[in-house]
Amino acid sequence: MLIETSMTRGFRAALWFDAGVVLCDVMLITGIYFFASWITNTIISNEYFNFAGGLVFMAFGVNYIFARRQTRAKVFSINQNLKVFMNGFFINLINPSVVLFWMGTMAVLLNNFSHNGRDAFIYYLSTIAVMATTDVLKAYFAYRLSNLIQTRVLRIIYIFSGILLIGLGLWIILG
Repeated sequence: MLIETSMTRGFRAALWFDAGVVLCDVMLITGIYFFASWITNTIISNEYFNFAGGLVFMAFGVNYIFARRQTRAKVFSINQNLKVFMNGFFINLINPSVVLFWMGTMAVLLNNFSHNGRDAFIYYLSTIAVMATTDVLKAYFAYRLSNLIQTRVLRIIYIFSGILLIGLGLWIILG
């Protein structure tokens, strides 16, 4: 979704989207560090959480297929930037695999490697920095390539992205 946002809405919008994802990851890591047992018992094993997350992904997919603009929006206002930021944040938050991923890395880090809080902080700070840098590079190159892609191809990208999101939503609900 970061690449699609960069190609269709511009590099700046992709940076806002990624900022939402990064903030969400930082909040998830912090929450998991302090509330790991409650999260495991309440959220991960809750079928309603998976069902709601799957429905939200499917709604995003339907939106991508039917309601997306076919033109590129290059100028963004503060409200549009906030929308893109919140999109990145909530898409990352409702994805159960993100929570499971961070819980898994936290379990391995704290149990198998006997890292304390300071070591965990340095590890996750480094991880987030590398991920954010990689995301910025992906967004930049996607933006540079977007000038070479015609509107028709962008529409196909929207439809493909929508179908993937609907499939992911179904997989979350049925999985």
